[in-house]
Amino acid sequence: MLLSYFTEDAYDRLLHDVSRNSENYATSEDWLPAYFGNSNGYYKTSSVDVSDFTPYYIPGKKDDTQKSQEDLNNTRLIYEAFKNLTPLQASNKYLWTYLCHAIPKYRDYIRDRWMQEERENTIKNRFFVTTPGSLLNDNALSRLWWYGYLTYDKKCSNHYALTEILFTNQTICTDVMDTFNRMNIERMRGVLLAIRDFKEEINDGEGVTDYFRECKKFLNHYAAVTTLEFLDSDEIKDLAFNYMMKVREERLNGNGGSLRKRKR
Repeated sequence: MLLSYFTEDAYDRLLHDVSRNSENYATSEDWLPAYFGNSNGYYKTSSVDVSDFTPYYIPGKKDDTQKSQEDLNNTRLIYEAFKNLTPLQASNKYLWTYLCHAIPKYRDYIRDRWMQEERENTIKNRFFVTTPGSLLNDNALSRLWWYGYLTYDKKCSNHYALTEILFTNQTICTDVMDTFNRMNIERMRGVLLAIRDFKEEINDGEGVTDYFRECKKFLNHYAAVTTLEFLDSDEIKDLAFNYMMKVREERLNGNGGSLRKRKR
């Protein structure tokens, strides 16, 4: 299928009228044609040809584990279907906003995942792209494509092995996609490999979330006082892994060494 996108005027009008249209976002009705006066001038069709995909989800309220599993499945689906997109094309806010509004099965997915409560901020975050950060972290579809782009590894037999690490849980995913990693595949790969190796070292009951949150602060500070640009993914991995191990060692010592230091 050829991808379409909103015109600038249509996008601006929809964003301005979120309050007025809030009830429309909670329904399955195709309300866009009537809203734009039954004219198709509110969108344009590009020459970018992609495959179609149907989002995977089980309707209803979800816990963190279910959300992560759905995100993993949908990242695979959308990235495989939309591989023809270039990063420049995938940065087009009018494209992702159109897809979230105009394709019924995408709207159904967004309503199930995020519209349990009708809130204007939810609509703006999930149906629109308003900032570079929302492109990667908030928009219901663009975030999934970028997760795939930044973690897909064609050299590995499991191309989505790093993606699986990203979706360890929702907090890890958010923290990994924080500013210092944004749009940098080497950093992303290094951090995810560090999380993978660290998970293999710790006990099953410990969890990696708190350790990585401390590591994220360290890496953000490190990037502020020196440069990460010349470090490859292995060097980033060693930097992050060693810091998490250091934090764990300090915690173990502070706990009287009552936990095993290493998974056997």
